[in-house]
Amino acid sequence: MLNKHGWGLKEMLVLSGILLLFLIIAIYYIFTFYKEMGREVTTTYYHDLEDDLEDSARVYVQDYYDGNLNSDGLTITRSLLRSYDLDVTLRDRDGHVCSGYVIASRTQGEDTYQAYISCSDYTTEGFEDWRS
Repeated sequence: MLNKHGWGLKEMLVLSGILLLFLIIAIYYIFTFYKEMGREVTTTYYHDLEDDLEDSARVYVQDYYDGNLNSDGLTITRSLLRSYDLDVTLRDRDGHVCSGYVIASRTQGEDTYQAYISCSDYTTEGFEDWRS
């Protein structure tokens, strides 16, 4: 490959082609990594909103709800929380208002709270629009 005059044109083109191929593969993996990282950050943001809504519902049940929870579940809407000054701000990253509710239930003596929210680019799996 190497003669007295250095690299030939053919060798340089092959080496450049190999380097270009590695560069394209590296760019693809870097792009995929950043895309996945962005999805994870977004999902964490919405899970935090769900947690805040569950916490408000938990305070409502403990401090204001007179009935007994059962396995059927009690739907706690944001308007109900708002009437007790327990509503949380549900906005997506663009500032648009999200809708949401919590289903509180008691199974085997343990209270469970599941928040459901719907925003422009995220909806909790199982969200039912008629409940909000």
